[in-house]
Amino acid sequence: MLTYDLEKRGKKPLYEYLYYCIREDILQGNLKAGEKLPSKREMAGGYGIALITVENAYAQLIIEGYVTAKEKRGYFVNRVALAETQTMPKNATPTTQKNTPENSSASGRQSATAAAASSGSQSVQEAQASPPAWIDLSSSNLRRDAFPFATWTRLMRRIMEDREEAFLRKPESTGVPELREAISEYLRKAKGLCVTPDRIVVGPGTEYLHHLILQLVGPGRIVAVEDPGYKKVGQIYEAHGLKCLHVPVDENGLIAERLVGSNAKLVHLSPSHHFPTGCVMPIGRRRSLLSWAQAEGAYLVEDDYDSEFRFDGRPVPTLASLNDEVVIYMNTFTKTLAPSIRIAFMVLPTPLLQRFQEKLFFYSGAVSSFEQYTLAAFLKDGYYERHVNRMRNYYRQQRTKILQALSLSPLSERVTLEEHGAGLHFIVKVRGIRDDEKWLDRLAREGIRLSPVSAYCYGGQEKYRHKFLIYYGDIDEESMKRAFEIMART
Repeated sequence: MLTYDLEKRGKKPLYEYLYYCIREDILQGNLKAGEKLPSKREMAGGYGIALITVENAYAQLIIEGYVTAKEKRGYFVNRVALAETQTMPKNATPTTQKNTPENSSASGRQSATAAAASSGSQSVQEAQASPPAWIDLSSSNLRRDAFPFATWTRLMRRIMEDREEAFLRKPESTGVPELREAISEYLRKAKGLCVTPDRIVVGPGTEYLHHLILQLVGPGRIVAVEDPGYKKVGQIYEAHGLKCLHVPVDENGLIAERLVGSNAKLVHLSPSHHFPTGCVMPIGRRRSLLSWAQAEGAYLVEDDYDSEFRFDGRPVPTLASLNDEVVIYMNTFTKTLAPSIRIAFMVLPTPLLQRFQEKLFFYSGAVSSFEQYTLAAFLKDGYYERHVNRMRNYYRQQRTKILQALSLSPLSERVTLEEHGAGLHFIVKVRGIRDDEKWLDRLAREGIRLSPVSAYCYGGQEKYRHKFLIYYGDIDEESMKRAFEIMART
């Protein structure tokens, strides 16, 4: 039996404290790779706690890759690299001690990225050229009542009255101090990431921030991107004359071994919820990536674009919380608030921050101060946290209804579901399709818009044949039932 003093948990939920204790024992080597953990019933009985508490703690350890569950055998510790260079940065504290509670289509230019687009990508373009769809399952549209208009309007009026002098000044190149302070506090509470406001750079969307990163890294570099992945990133890099290395993704995310000997100096990845597959990168691979980056003098761009919408367990700790000196953390408010709010931010490692101050500080602020002050108030006054919680609950219920509708539809006999309990889409593999492109074209004529996973591939599309993304955020249940019936019939 593992011996922990549960009375020391403070205000943390019991399951979170138990998870934290086991995680620390694994990281410190007290629990060895391959060692079996007590069964859930043994653990619950030994501590006199509820079985569900132990289940939740073990589930989080499994999600993050510390533990593997083997059917009818139990729970076993995974091998986790413990290299000294991969420890948390100094002045950081463990994640659980911090009060933790777009898409592919090539532009007209014939770049290597665009040329690598699959036949599925062409299908999407054909579908978009068809008559308007009555149901769009290919993008994460926002519900009409999802945005907190009343609160946002009230804050705008208040800002207009209280900050008149601020609107007469040119906005800072990195963002107004109030917003950077609010983002810093949010990252500490929600992401377990302790960073000072001066390391945060605010911009009008992640594309703008990528332009800044590329100027900091310099020309002639090799950049690694995920395959499949968010292809617009590769297009941005290639437009700047950088060579893209397309690294395959497996069930644990980007394959770190493929970077060895690549000479890549920048790696773009989404470890907490990979797009489009939805997988979570386990701790062992995260540490391998950090070790490689530190040894090669490379930087990892952590795209955390929709990690707020994880429906089971606690949030997955960020890659930057393990080592923020080689990780550029990036996120945006477009997914959680509205696409029209073009505010994103990144956290720069110290060396890149110094380079930014020396080379790029002449840039004018690219985001309206008015919107920045409003968002800062929205964060500081607790409205953002409540909004995200409300939307998370809505999407969880929506996901449950849509998955139930799928299980009861005639399409259920032909599909295999790939579902990771996070994000605003899931993947279905449909059996009985000979030609994905023709099927998508037929669906488009029926008024259904759908995206194939292969549309996000640079190579190896065969692995993703017959797999499709289904976005469900603003789709009503009856429309989805009708769509499933048509999909089965076609």
